[in-house]
Amino acid sequence: MIYRDSILDWAIIGGGIHGAYLANALIRHHVTRRSDLRIIDPNDESLAEWKRVTANVGMEYLRSPKVHHLDTDPLSLKHFARCRECSDDDFIFPNDRPSLGLFNEHADSVIEKAGLDELYIKGFAADIRLENDHAVIITEGDTIRARHVILAIGRSGALNWPGWARRAAADGAGICHVLEGSFCRDQIPKGGEIVVVGGGMSAVQTALSIADNNRHVTLLSPHSLRQNNYDSDPGWMGPKYLNQFRNISCYRKRRRVINKARNSGTITPDLKRELTKSQNRNKCGVTIDSVENCSVLTNDLMLLNLKSGETLAANHIVLATGYENRCPGGDLLNGLISNFHLTCSECGFPITDSSLRWHDRLFVSGALADLEVGPASQNIIGARMAAEKIVCK
Repeated sequence: MIYRDSILDWAIIGGGIHGAYLANALIRHHVTRRSDLRIIDPNDESLAEWKRVTANVGMEYLRSPKVHHLDTDPLSLKHFARCRECSDDDFIFPNDRPSLGLFNEHADSVIEKAGLDELYIKGFAADIRLENDHAVIITEGDTIRARHVILAIGRSGALNWPGWARRAAADGAGICHVLEGSFCRDQIPKGGEIVVVGGGMSAVQTALSIADNNRHVTLLSPHSLRQNNYDSDPGWMGPKYLNQFRNISCYRKRRRVINKARNSGTITPDLKRELTKSQNRNKCGVTIDSVENCSVLTNDLMLLNLKSGETLAANHIVLATGYENRCPGGDLLNGLISNFHLTCSECGFPITDSSLRWHDRLFVSGALADLEVGPASQNIIGARMAAEKIVCK
């Protein structure tokens, strides 16, 4: 095990969108020097999880507008695209939403310019000890000390596997989850009937990306396809709604407001149009129903028994059912809460001050900042909102 004697100023747990943005913001706003900052993440490089998940679902365009990205200047992506002489196809209506390729190219450029890869430590944070003047972060092969720690943890460890799907998988069914770390498109049969389960952005993107002339895809959604341009109303990015939200002293009520404000299970109008085109070409069908149970006839032939009484045959099933609605962080978070008596709401999420400080040494971002940042906390803009609070602490 490597033990680092020097004490860093800042350490960020998580090298995804939020971790990279926060690191860039801390440097750009002169809160710390590059030499006093490290990013700790179990993947090989920054944004690895983001790139894996977006590739898995076949994302082509972001839902976020072009002013939401990893740089601190909102117009940075616009200038980047102009310098690259990008075509009109790299942005779509509304709000000039960028293509995934352009967004990732810009993100890589920001990371390179800020030198963030040089600050990257590959490792899984198994434990954090909060001491008087610093925190101690323990990984499988390293011990890092820092005066301030930011938890920028994603939700990748809590996939939502419905009970019927778990039972079917145990019986040998050909079934996978599109957000699973081990997911590979090659495991989906080249022909036959593929059922994609889910009714949100990931499900529709997945269905459209795997439908072709040799295999037919059925999107099985538990509800009618609901359209919305945004994950939540843009008013949640500023004082329009947030001032009133932060005046709510009851965190149970804050959670109810957040859940109601999020447009969960909705898709953008352009995706709905693409889905309709695919239906008209008989490449993709849509069934509005829920699964009661799954009969596994063979490894590559399943019969989904639906709650309506209908049945649906499948040669392979792809779950696009998202993540479980619970606090991320697992054992690491549970240990912190137990050992240092950190305050949580009834829903299990941190209760922080207005600077997202959960402890003198500990700050949060992303999903962990839900109750302070609001409905947009987990999105790209949520990273900027968190940075504004932490950097200006």
